[in-house]
Amino acid sequence: MVKLTVVLDVKETPVCEHGPAVLFERSEVNGPLKKQFFACSATRNGTCTFKSYKCKSTSSNSDNGNDEYAMVRNAAASQKVFCIKCQHLFLKTNLQDHKNHKTQNNLTEEVLREPTRFLAPLSVDGSEAQYFFADSTLHCINGIFKQLKITKVVCLGAPRLHEYLLTRTNIDSLLLDIDNRFAWFYDKTCFLQYNMFNNYFFDGMSAQNIFIHFLSNARSKDRICIFTDPPFGCRTELLAQTIRKTNQLYNKINSTTQNILPTFWVFPYFMENYIRKEIPSMEMVDYKINYTNHKTYNNSMKGLKHGSPVRFFTNVALDLFSLPTSEGYRFCSKCNKWVHNLNLHCKICNNCVSKSGATYRHCVRCNWCVKASYKHCDKCGRCTQARGHNCKLYRMQVSCRICLVKGHVEKMCSIWKNKKKCKCNISGCVICGAKSHIVSNCPERKMLLKEEYFLGSYQNIINATC
Repeated sequence: MVKLTVVLDVKETPVCEHGPAVLFERSEVNGPLKKQFFACSATRNGTCTFKSYKCKSTSSNSDNGNDEYAMVRNAAASQKVFCIKCQHLFLKTNLQDHKNHKTQNNLTEEVLREPTRFLAPLSVDGSEAQYFFADSTLHCINGIFKQLKITKVVCLGAPRLHEYLLTRTNIDSLLLDIDNRFAWFYDKTCFLQYNMFNNYFFDGMSAQNIFIHFLSNARSKDRICIFTDPPFGCRTELLAQTIRKTNQLYNKINSTTQNILPTFWVFPYFMENYIRKEIPSMEMVDYKINYTNHKTYNNSMKGLKHGSPVRFFTNVALDLFSLPTSEGYRFCSKCNKWVHNLNLHCKICNNCVSKSGATYRHCVRCNWCVKASYKHCDKCGRCTQARGHNCKLYRMQVSCRICLVKGHVEKMCSIWKNKKKCKCNISGCVICGAKSHIVSNCPERKMLLKEEYFLGSYQNIINATC
Protein backbone atom coordinates (compact mmCIF):
# COMPACT_ATOMS: atom_id res chain seq x y z
CA MET A 1 0.00 0.00 0.00
CA VAL A 2 1.35 3.41 -0.99
CA LYS A 3 1.50 6.15 1.63
CA LEU A 4 1.54 9.86 0.69
CA THR A 5 3.00 12.17 3.31
CA VAL A 6 3.12 15.97 3.46
CA VAL A 7 6.48 17.50 4.40
CA LEU A 8 5.91 20.69 6.39
CA ASP A 9 8.17 23.70 6.96
CA VAL A 10 10.17 23.36 3.74
CA LYS A 11 12.43 26.41 3.37
CA GLU A 12 12.43 26.72 -0.41
CA THR A 13 9.58 25.58 -2.66
CA PRO A 14 8.57 26.22 -6.26
CA VAL A 15 5.58 28.48 -6.82
CA CYS A 16 2.49 28.21 -9.00
CA GLU A 17 -0.46 30.53 -9.55
CA HIS A 18 -1.83 29.46 -6.13
CA GLY A 19 1.34 30.30 -4.22
CA PRO A 20 4.08 28.07 -2.75
CA ALA A 21 3.78 24.41 -3.68
CA VAL A 22 3.73 21.51 -1.20
CA LEU A 23 6.41 18.82 -0.88
CA PHE A 24 5.03 15.26 -0.83
CA GLU A 25 6.77 11.98 -0.07
CA ARG A 26 5.52 8.76 -1.63
CA SER A 27 6.52 5.49 0.03
CA GLU A 28 5.29 2.03 0.88
CA VAL A 29 3.63 1.69 4.28
CA ASN A 30 6.48 1.03 6.75
CA GLY A 31 8.77 0.85 3.70
CA PRO A 32 11.55 2.95 2.17
CA LEU A 33 11.01 6.36 0.57
CA LYS A 34 10.20 6.04 -3.12
CA LYS A 35 9.86 9.60 -4.36
CA GLN A 36 9.65 13.24 -3.35
CA PHE A 37 7.74 15.70 -5.50
CA PHE A 38 6.13 19.13 -5.36
CA ALA A 39 2.46 19.71 -6.15
CA CYS A 40 -0.02 22.57 -6.08
CA SER A 41 -1.45 23.18 -2.61
CA ALA A 42 -4.90 24.22 -3.82
CA THR A 43 -5.82 21.62 -6.45
CA ARG A 44 -5.84 17.85 -6.17
CA ASN A 45 -6.99 16.80 -9.63
CA GLY A 46 -4.20 18.04 -11.89
CA THR A 47 -6.04 21.15 -13.14
CA CYS A 48 -3.36 23.57 -11.95
CA THR A 49 -0.81 24.69 -14.55
CA PHE A 50 2.01 23.87 -12.13
CA LYS A 51 4.19 21.25 -13.83
CA SER A 52 7.82 22.03 -13.09
CA TYR A 53 10.17 22.18 -10.13
CA LYS A 54 11.40 25.62 -11.08
CA CYS A 55 10.24 28.68 -9.23
CA LYS A 56 8.17 31.22 -11.08
CA SER A 57 6.70 34.44 -9.79
CA THR A 58 3.01 34.65 -9.01
CA SER A 59 0.92 37.49 -10.34
CA SER A 60 -1.24 39.28 -7.81
CA ASN A 61 -3.98 41.67 -8.80
CA SER A 62 -2.64 44.57 -10.82
CA ASP A 63 -3.32 48.17 -9.82
CA ASN A 64 -5.70 48.49 -12.77
CA GLY A 65 -7.59 45.41 -11.63
CA ASN A 66 -7.87 46.75 -8.09
CA ASP A 67 -9.07 50.10 -9.47
CA GLU A 68 -11.79 48.32 -11.43
CA TYR A 69 -12.97 46.43 -8.36
CA ALA A 70 -13.11 49.66 -6.34
CA MET A 71 -14.87 51.58 -9.11
CA VAL A 72 -17.63 48.96 -9.37
CA ARG A 73 -17.98 48.55 -5.58
CA ASN A 74 -18.31 52.30 -5.03
CA ALA A 75 -20.91 52.85 -7.76
CA ALA A 76 -24.62 53.09 -6.97
CA ALA A 77 -26.46 49.76 -6.90
CA SER A 78 -28.75 50.96 -9.70
CA GLN A 79 -25.72 51.19 -12.01
CA LYS A 80 -24.51 47.63 -11.37
CA VAL A 81 -25.22 44.52 -13.44
CA PHE A 82 -24.18 40.93 -12.74
CA CYS A 83 -23.26 38.66 -15.66
CA ILE A 84 -24.40 35.13 -14.88
CA LYS A 85 -22.23 33.62 -17.61
CA CYS A 86 -19.00 35.43 -16.67
CA GLN A 87 -19.76 35.59 -12.91
CA HIS A 88 -18.69 39.20 -13.19
CA LEU A 89 -20.10 42.39 -11.67
CA PHE A 90 -19.89 45.41 -13.97
CA LEU A 91 -21.42 48.83 -14.64
CA LYS A 92 -24.24 49.48 -17.10
CA THR A 93 -21.86 51.58 -19.18
CA ASN A 94 -20.06 48.32 -20.10
CA LEU A 95 -23.21 46.40 -21.02
CA GLN A 96 -21.98 46.03 -24.62
CA ASP A 97 -19.17 43.73 -23.40
CA HIS A 98 -21.82 41.22 -22.24
CA LYS A 99 -24.25 41.73 -25.13
CA ASN A 100 -25.40 38.12 -25.59
CA HIS A 101 -24.97 37.02 -21.97
CA LYS A 102 -27.67 36.39 -19.39
CA THR A 103 -27.48 39.15 -16.81
CA GLN A 104 -29.12 40.10 -13.53
CA ASN A 105 -30.34 43.70 -13.25
CA ASN A 106 -32.17 45.71 -10.62
CA LEU A 107 -29.61 44.90 -7.95
CA THR A 108 -30.13 46.54 -4.57
CA GLU A 109 -27.67 47.27 -1.78
CA GLU A 110 -29.38 44.57 0.30
CA VAL A 111 -28.87 41.96 -2.43
CA LEU A 112 -25.26 42.95 -3.02
CA ARG A 113 -24.46 42.51 0.67
CA GLU A 114 -25.22 38.78 0.32
CA PRO A 115 -23.43 37.68 -2.87
CA THR A 116 -23.58 33.93 -2.13
CA ARG A 117 -27.34 34.16 -2.63
CA PHE A 118 -26.80 34.68 -6.37
CA LEU A 119 -23.19 33.71 -7.14
CA ALA A 120 -22.86 30.30 -8.79
CA PRO A 121 -20.99 27.99 -6.38
CA LEU A 122 -17.63 26.77 -7.57
CA SER A 123 -18.13 23.07 -8.08
CA VAL A 124 -14.70 21.65 -8.87
CA ASP A 125 -14.43 19.12 -6.03
CA GLY A 126 -10.70 18.76 -6.62
CA SER A 127 -9.96 22.36 -5.77
CA GLU A 128 -12.63 24.93 -4.95
CA ALA A 129 -15.87 23.10 -4.17
CA GLN A 130 -18.32 25.50 -2.49
CA TYR A 131 -21.34 24.57 -0.42
CA PHE A 132 -23.29 27.32 1.31
CA PHE A 133 -24.73 26.93 4.81
CA ALA A 134 -28.49 26.77 5.28
CA ASP A 135 -30.09 29.52 7.39
CA SER A 136 -30.71 27.13 10.31
CA THR A 137 -27.00 26.32 10.45
CA LEU A 138 -26.05 30.00 10.29
CA HIS A 139 -28.43 30.75 13.15
CA CYS A 140 -26.94 27.95 15.26
CA ILE A 141 -23.34 29.07 14.64
CA ASN A 142 -24.21 32.66 15.47
CA GLY A 143 -25.87 31.48 18.68
CA ILE A 144 -22.69 29.67 19.68
CA PHE A 145 -20.60 32.78 18.95
CA LYS A 146 -22.89 34.87 21.15
CA GLN A 147 -22.63 32.39 24.02
CA LEU A 148 -18.82 32.50 23.75
CA LYS A 149 -18.84 36.32 23.45
CA ILE A 150 -16.99 36.19 20.11
CA THR A 151 -16.47 39.67 18.62
CA LYS A 152 -14.25 38.85 15.60
CA VAL A 153 -14.21 35.85 13.26
CA VAL A 154 -11.50 34.84 10.79
CA CYS A 155 -13.44 32.99 8.09
CA LEU A 156 -11.11 30.60 6.26
CA GLY A 157 -13.59 29.97 3.49
CA ALA A 158 -17.25 29.97 4.71
CA PRO A 159 -18.31 33.05 2.66
CA ARG A 160 -21.99 32.71 3.55
CA LEU A 161 -21.19 32.78 7.26
CA HIS A 162 -19.05 35.86 6.59
CA GLU A 163 -21.86 37.78 4.90
CA TYR A 164 -24.34 36.63 7.56
CA LEU A 165 -22.14 38.00 10.35
CA LEU A 166 -21.64 41.33 8.58
CA THR A 167 -25.28 41.90 7.70
CA ARG A 168 -27.19 40.40 10.60
CA THR A 169 -24.95 40.54 13.68
CA ASN A 170 -22.56 42.86 15.49
CA ILE A 171 -19.68 40.43 15.01
CA ASP A 172 -16.82 41.63 12.79
CA SER A 173 -15.63 39.18 10.14
CA LEU A 174 -12.70 38.91 7.73
CA LEU A 175 -13.08 36.50 4.82
CA LEU A 176 -9.91 34.76 3.62
CA ASP A 177 -10.86 32.86 0.46
CA ILE A 178 -9.25 31.81 -2.81
CA ASP A 179 -12.36 32.87 -4.78
CA ASN A 180 -11.55 36.38 -5.97
CA ARG A 181 -15.12 37.06 -7.13
CA PHE A 182 -15.76 38.41 -3.64
CA ALA A 183 -13.51 41.39 -4.44
CA TRP A 184 -16.46 42.83 -6.42
CA PHE A 185 -18.49 43.04 -3.21
CA TYR A 186 -16.01 43.60 -0.36
CA ASP A 187 -13.04 45.90 0.06
CA LYS A 188 -9.82 44.63 1.61
CA THR A 189 -10.95 45.30 5.17
CA CYS A 190 -13.52 42.53 4.70
CA PHE A 191 -12.03 40.19 2.09
CA LEU A 192 -8.51 39.05 1.17
CA GLN A 193 -7.75 36.54 -1.57
CA TYR A 194 -5.94 33.77 0.27
CA ASN A 195 -4.89 30.14 -0.03
CA MET A 196 -5.60 28.45 3.31
CA PHE A 197 -3.43 25.44 2.47
CA ASN A 198 -0.13 27.31 2.21
CA ASN A 199 -0.97 30.44 4.24
CA TYR A 200 -0.49 32.54 1.10
CA PHE A 201 -1.88 36.06 0.56
CA PHE A 202 -2.20 36.85 -3.15
CA ASP A 203 -1.64 40.58 -2.53
CA GLY A 204 1.52 40.07 -0.49
CA MET A 205 2.52 42.22 2.46
CA SER A 206 -0.31 44.74 2.06
CA ALA A 207 -2.83 41.95 2.65
CA GLN A 208 -0.78 40.46 5.49
CA ASN A 209 -0.73 43.85 7.23
CA ILE A 210 -4.53 44.03 7.02
CA PHE A 211 -4.74 40.56 8.55
CA ILE A 212 -2.32 41.55 11.33
CA HIS A 213 -4.46 44.59 12.10
CA PHE A 214 -7.58 42.41 12.30
CA LEU A 215 -5.86 40.00 14.71
CA SER A 216 -4.61 42.77 16.96
CA ASN A 217 -6.55 42.81 20.18
CA ALA A 218 -6.95 46.58 20.25
CA ARG A 219 -10.00 46.41 22.46
CA SER A 220 -9.53 44.53 25.69
CA LYS A 221 -12.92 42.83 25.30
CA ASP A 222 -12.20 41.49 21.80
CA ARG A 223 -12.48 37.74 21.47
CA ILE A 224 -11.32 36.33 18.15
CA CYS A 225 -12.04 32.89 16.74
CA ILE A 226 -11.14 30.92 13.60
CA PHE A 227 -13.87 29.29 11.54
CA THR A 228 -13.01 27.13 8.55
CA ASP A 229 -15.14 25.18 6.06
CA PRO A 230 -12.54 23.62 3.72
CA PRO A 231 -13.08 21.23 0.80
CA PHE A 232 -13.64 17.79 2.31
CA GLY A 233 -10.88 16.27 0.18
CA CYS A 234 -8.21 18.62 1.55
CA ARG A 235 -4.96 17.62 3.23
CA THR A 236 -5.64 18.18 6.92
CA GLU A 237 -1.91 18.53 7.65
CA LEU A 238 -1.78 21.73 5.60
CA LEU A 239 -4.84 23.39 7.10
CA ALA A 240 -3.78 22.44 10.63
CA GLN A 241 -0.42 24.07 9.94
CA THR A 242 -2.19 27.27 8.83
CA ILE A 243 -4.28 27.28 12.02
CA ARG A 244 -1.14 26.86 14.13
CA LYS A 245 0.61 29.70 12.30
CA THR A 246 -2.41 31.96 12.79
CA ASN A 247 -2.28 31.24 16.53
CA GLN A 248 1.43 31.98 16.60
CA LEU A 249 0.89 35.25 14.73
CA TYR A 250 -1.91 36.25 17.10
CA ASN A 251 0.30 35.65 20.14
CA LYS A 252 3.20 37.52 18.57
CA ILE A 253 1.32 40.70 17.68
CA ASN A 254 -0.56 40.76 21.00
CA SER A 255 2.55 39.98 23.09
CA THR A 256 1.09 36.80 24.53
CA THR A 257 2.58 33.32 24.58
CA GLN A 258 0.00 30.66 25.32
CA ASN A 259 -3.34 31.95 24.06
CA ILE A 260 -5.08 29.44 21.80
CA LEU A 261 -7.78 30.92 19.58
CA PRO A 262 -11.19 29.21 19.69
CA THR A 263 -11.35 27.23 16.45
CA PHE A 264 -14.24 25.65 14.55
CA TRP A 265 -13.52 23.25 11.69
CA VAL A 266 -16.36 21.93 9.49
CA PHE A 267 -15.81 18.35 8.30
CA PRO A 268 -17.70 15.03 7.90
CA TYR A 269 -17.89 12.97 11.08
CA PHE A 270 -16.08 10.05 9.43
CA MET A 271 -13.00 12.27 8.94
CA GLU A 272 -12.63 12.86 12.70
CA ASN A 273 -9.39 10.88 13.01
CA TYR A 274 -7.70 13.06 10.38
CA ILE A 275 -8.43 16.22 12.35
CA ARG A 276 -7.54 14.79 15.75
CA LYS A 277 -4.28 13.41 14.45
CA GLU A 278 -3.20 16.99 13.66
CA ILE A 279 -4.98 18.81 16.50
CA PRO A 280 -5.77 16.32 19.31
CA SER A 281 -7.71 18.91 21.35
CA MET A 282 -10.46 19.14 18.72
CA GLU A 283 -13.75 17.49 19.75
CA MET A 284 -16.73 16.76 17.54
CA VAL A 285 -19.90 18.78 18.13
CA ASP A 286 -22.99 16.63 17.58
CA TYR A 287 -24.70 19.15 15.29
CA LYS A 288 -25.75 18.23 11.74
CA ILE A 289 -24.61 21.00 9.40
CA ASN A 290 -26.91 21.57 6.45
CA TYR A 291 -26.17 23.17 3.09
CA THR A 292 -28.57 24.76 0.61
CA ASN A 293 -26.82 23.56 -2.55
CA HIS A 294 -25.71 20.01 -1.75
CA LYS A 295 -27.79 17.11 -3.08
CA THR A 296 -27.81 15.10 0.13
CA TYR A 297 -26.22 17.17 2.92
CA ASN A 298 -29.49 18.85 3.90
CA ASN A 299 -32.90 18.21 5.48
CA SER A 300 -34.77 17.76 2.21
CA MET A 301 -36.52 14.57 1.08
CA LYS A 302 -33.44 13.80 -1.03
CA GLY A 303 -31.17 14.02 1.99
CA LEU A 304 -29.50 11.07 3.68
CA LYS A 305 -31.54 8.81 5.97
CA HIS A 306 -29.88 10.06 9.15
CA GLY A 307 -29.37 13.64 8.00
CA SER A 308 -26.20 15.45 7.01
CA PRO A 309 -22.94 13.67 7.97
CA VAL A 310 -21.17 17.03 8.30
CA ARG A 311 -20.28 18.29 11.78
CA PHE A 312 -17.94 20.86 13.19
CA PHE A 313 -14.98 20.19 15.44
CA THR A 314 -13.76 22.63 18.05
CA ASN A 315 -11.17 23.14 20.77
CA VAL A 316 -13.76 24.92 22.90
CA ALA A 317 -15.09 22.95 25.88
CA LEU A 318 -18.40 21.44 24.77
CA ASP A 319 -20.26 22.48 27.92
CA LEU A 320 -19.70 26.19 27.21
CA PHE A 321 -22.41 26.42 24.56
CA SER A 322 -25.79 24.90 23.80
CA LEU A 323 -27.41 23.54 20.62
CA PRO A 324 -30.96 24.45 19.52
CA THR A 325 -33.68 22.36 21.17
CA SER A 326 -35.99 23.33 18.29
CA GLU A 327 -33.82 21.19 15.99
CA GLY A 328 -33.93 18.14 18.27
CA TYR A 329 -30.90 18.59 20.54
CA ARG A 330 -30.69 17.99 24.30
CA PHE A 331 -28.15 18.35 27.07
CA CYS A 332 -26.65 15.13 28.45
CA SER A 333 -25.71 15.76 32.08
CA LYS A 334 -23.58 12.60 32.19
CA CYS A 335 -21.47 13.65 29.18
CA ASN A 336 -21.75 17.35 30.05
CA LYS A 337 -22.45 18.28 26.42
CA TRP A 338 -25.30 18.79 23.96
CA VAL A 339 -26.25 15.92 21.67
CA HIS A 340 -29.02 14.94 19.27
CA ASN A 341 -32.10 13.24 20.74
CA LEU A 342 -31.26 10.03 18.86
CA ASN A 343 -27.79 9.92 20.40
CA LEU A 344 -28.44 7.80 23.48
CA HIS A 345 -26.04 7.58 26.42
CA CYS A 346 -24.31 4.22 26.96
CA LYS A 347 -23.53 3.39 30.59
CA ILE A 348 -20.69 1.03 29.67
CA CYS A 349 -19.01 3.31 27.13
CA ASN A 350 -19.83 6.23 29.46
CA ASN A 351 -20.62 8.48 26.51
CA CYS A 352 -23.23 9.47 23.95
CA VAL A 353 -21.40 7.59 21.27
CA SER A 354 -23.31 8.10 18.01
CA LYS A 355 -21.38 9.79 15.22
CA SER A 356 -23.57 9.19 12.18
CA GLY A 357 -26.82 10.62 13.51
CA ALA A 358 -28.40 7.20 14.06
CA THR A 359 -28.86 5.50 17.42
CA TYR A 360 -25.98 3.13 18.13
CA ARG A 361 -26.22 -0.21 19.97
CA HIS A 362 -23.77 -1.79 22.41
CA CYS A 363 -22.23 -5.08 21.22
CA VAL A 364 -21.56 -7.31 24.23
CA ARG A 365 -19.06 -9.41 22.26
CA CYS A 366 -16.64 -6.63 21.34
CA ASN A 367 -17.84 -4.44 24.24
CA TRP A 368 -18.20 -1.37 22.07
CA CYS A 369 -21.06 0.76 20.74
CA VAL A 370 -21.52 0.41 16.98
CA LYS A 371 -23.92 1.30 14.18
CA ALA A 372 -27.10 -0.78 14.27
CA SER A 373 -26.31 -2.21 10.82
CA TYR A 374 -22.89 -3.60 11.84
CA LYS A 375 -22.24 -7.29 12.43
CA HIS A 376 -19.63 -8.92 14.64
CA CYS A 377 -16.57 -10.48 12.96
CA ASP A 378 -15.00 -13.26 15.07
CA LYS A 379 -11.69 -13.06 13.20
CA CYS A 380 -11.26 -9.36 13.86
CA GLY A 381 -12.96 -9.36 17.24
CA ARG A 382 -14.93 -6.31 16.16
CA CYS A 383 -18.23 -5.27 14.65
CA THR A 384 -17.85 -4.06 11.06
CA GLN A 385 -19.89 -3.35 7.96
CA ALA A 386 -21.90 -6.40 6.94
CA ARG A 387 -21.25 -5.96 3.22
CA GLY A 388 -17.83 -6.05 1.64
CA HIS A 389 -15.90 -6.70 4.85
CA ASN A 390 -12.34 -7.88 4.20
CA CYS A 391 -10.52 -8.81 7.41
CA LYS A 392 -7.01 -8.12 6.12
CA LEU A 393 -7.90 -4.78 4.55
CA TYR A 394 -9.97 -3.73 7.55
CA ARG A 395 -7.13 -4.37 10.01
CA MET A 396 -4.75 -2.27 7.92
CA GLN A 397 -7.10 0.72 7.96
CA VAL A 398 -8.22 0.85 11.60
CA SER A 399 -6.39 1.78 14.79
CA CYS A 400 -5.92 -0.56 17.72
CA ARG A 401 -8.04 0.46 20.72
CA ILE A 402 -5.26 -0.62 23.06
CA CYS A 403 -2.11 1.08 21.75
CA LEU A 404 -3.90 3.50 19.34
CA VAL A 405 -1.50 2.56 16.52
CA LYS A 406 -3.02 2.12 13.06
CA GLY A 407 -2.64 -1.15 11.17
CA HIS A 408 -3.96 -3.85 13.50
CA VAL A 409 -6.83 -4.74 15.82
CA GLU A 410 -6.63 -5.64 19.50
CA LYS A 411 -6.09 -9.35 18.82
CA MET A 412 -2.87 -8.51 16.97
CA CYS A 413 -1.48 -5.95 19.43
CA SER A 414 2.05 -7.10 20.28
CA ILE A 415 2.33 -4.88 23.38
CA TRP A 416 -0.78 -6.47 24.88
CA LYS A 417 0.03 -10.02 23.79
CA ASN A 418 3.39 -9.90 25.52
CA LYS A 419 1.83 -8.75 28.78
CA LYS A 420 -1.57 -10.35 29.09
CA LYS A 421 -3.45 -13.57 28.42
CA CYS A 422 -5.90 -13.27 25.50
CA LYS A 423 -9.44 -12.32 26.52
CA CYS A 424 -10.61 -11.44 23.01
CA ASN A 425 -12.99 -14.42 22.82
CA ILE A 426 -15.05 -13.40 25.83
CA SER A 427 -17.43 -10.49 26.28
CA GLY A 428 -16.18 -7.49 28.19
CA CYS A 429 -12.95 -5.49 28.19
CA VAL A 430 -10.27 -7.30 26.17
CA ILE A 431 -7.64 -6.23 28.69
CA CYS A 432 -9.20 -7.21 32.03
CA GLY A 433 -12.48 -8.92 31.07
CA ALA A 434 -14.67 -6.46 33.01
CA LYS A 435 -18.09 -5.74 31.52
CA SER A 436 -18.48 -2.40 33.25
CA HIS A 437 -16.18 -0.42 30.96
CA ILE A 438 -14.66 -0.42 27.48
CA VAL A 439 -10.99 -1.00 26.73
CA SER A 440 -10.11 2.69 26.23
CA ASN A 441 -11.28 3.38 29.82
CA CYS A 442 -9.54 0.37 31.35
CA PRO A 443 -7.23 1.29 34.27
CA GLU A 444 -5.05 -1.76 33.53
CA ARG A 445 -4.55 -0.50 29.96
CA LYS A 446 -3.23 2.81 31.24
CA MET A 447 -0.81 0.98 33.54
CA LEU A 448 0.18 -1.37 30.73
CA LEU A 449 1.11 1.50 28.41
CA LYS A 450 2.14 3.94 31.15
CA GLU A 451 -0.30 6.32 29.53
CA GLU A 452 -0.90 9.95 30.45
CA TYR A 453 -3.42 12.42 29.01
CA PHE A 454 -2.49 16.11 28.87
CA LEU A 455 -3.98 19.07 26.96
CA GLY A 456 -5.98 16.90 24.61
CA SER A 457 -3.12 14.56 23.71
CA TYR A 458 -2.25 11.00 24.77
CA GLN A 459 1.31 10.11 25.68
CA ASN A 460 2.34 6.48 26.21
CA ILE A 461 5.25 4.10 25.69
CA ILE A 462 4.22 3.67 22.06
CA ASN A 463 4.18 7.26 20.82
CA ALA A 464 7.00 8.24 23.15
CA THR A 465 9.33 6.11 21.07
CA CYS A 466 7.97 7.17 17.65
